[in-house]
Amino acid sequence: MNRSKIHVQYRDGSKPKGTRVVVGFTGLMGGMTKEFYTDSAGTAIVEHAGTMKANVYVSGKICGSFHAPGETVVFL
Repeated sequence: MNRSKIHVQYRDGSKPKGTRVVVGFTGLMGGMTKEFYTDSAGTAIVEHAGTMKANVYVSGKICGSFHAPGETVVFL
């Protein structure tokens, strides 16, 4: 199982706690992860099987993309 670290923050620099994060994989073997939630530092550790380009959804809204597994920062 792979893990990716997603850092979520507001434009003013504050970090949301308990915000829902889902990673969606693109391509033929795509799919969505289950829901993960940010901690008090605004970070969610997302477990997944895919190793390809992925979109980051925060509270149901696409906020960015990255190559998974990996680490990225998205802004609300």
